[in-house]
Amino acid sequence: MSLPDLTTPLCHRLGIRHPVVLAGMAGGPTTPELAAAVSRAGGLGTLGLSALSVEGARAAVARARELTDAPLGVNVLVAPPEPPPPGGVDPGPVLAALREELGLPPDPPAPVAPGDARDLVAAALEAGAGVISVGLGDPAVVRDLAEAAGAPLLAMAATVEDAVRAAESGASAIVAQGSEAGGHRSNFSVPPDGLVPMIGTLALVPQVVDAVDVPVIATGGIMDGRGLAAALALGAQGVQMGTRFLVAAESGVSEGYRARIIRSRDTDTVTTRAVSGRPARGLVNRLLTALDEAGPPGLGYPFQGAASADLRAAAAGADQPEMMALWAGQAGGLARDAPPAERLVEEIVQQARAVLAGLAGDR
Repeated sequence: MSLPDLTTPLCHRLGIRHPVVLAGMAGGPTTPELAAAVSRAGGLGTLGLSALSVEGARAAVARARELTDAPLGVNVLVAPPEPPPPGGVDPGPVLAALREELGLPPDPPAPVAPGDARDLVAAALEAGAGVISVGLGDPAVVRDLAEAAGAPLLAMAATVEDAVRAAESGASAIVAQGSEAGGHRSNFSVPPDGLVPMIGTLALVPQVVDAVDVPVIATGGIMDGRGLAAALALGAQGVQMGTRFLVAAESGVSEGYRARIIRSRDTDTVTTRAVSGRPARGLVNRLLTALDEAGPPGLGYPFQGAASADLRAAAAGADQPEMMALWAGQAGGLARDAPPAERLVEEIVQQARAVLAGLAGDR
């Protein structure tokens, strides 16, 4: 059987062989080892920087650069701080009870401010990153840095309106985020009630393709080669995958987190503001349920998330997934194993090629 070539114009723009982009998941999942492995396999490995200090970001990129000379991306979140919604509830009492179970003091330590998005990008470029990705807002905030470095600028968007705005702001490509995706909804703004549009990948991608003049990358519910083939059929020039790579061997998540994703069902995730102050999709567990039941987040973004950062870090270290933020998409259950990332990229690409060949009648 003759298998089709999946190389797209996006691949040429990013300098990659396969149209597969690793989502830059902040907080530890996208280790330098994971990002480097995806890049070595011909995709675009991406490091999530937004929970790191500037020095931490520089070190992470430098470590990935030691492992590969292939193109490497970084992602930053650019949403500004937001006030708490009306009627918001202080999460302190709920978190204090959970802290006690983990042997932590009842009050969180003073938060350590992560690096500013522009400073993180500047440090990453100096250390050898070649692609910049932006989530939760307008990419214009780092456009000049990307242009000066000659680095492609990817911008995530969850609506056609935001996609058009991102393209007008200089994005080289749009990552169209369907509602199935895990983690934060990449809406440029969130209303006081927290209700953001929830547009599925199948509906969003072709509308974004028709609305912008730059390549589109599909994300949300894409877990294997079938999803890649479907995205290409919708007009996308590549896919971004997060949940599938959370369970890869090089991922920084705990074994308990991996196990929860692998055994998850389509109905096991919800979208909530309770953990971070902004809408995000994750697997239901004790932390999410307790915060959700307490009421609207009382601290706003990103302060709501900072209030539980020490608790979630301790739970991750103890591999207690019930007290972690288990960000994941609706198709997590399709991740039935945890292979090395290089093999995973190869399997995704080969399956997509076989699917497309089959649809063309070349069996």
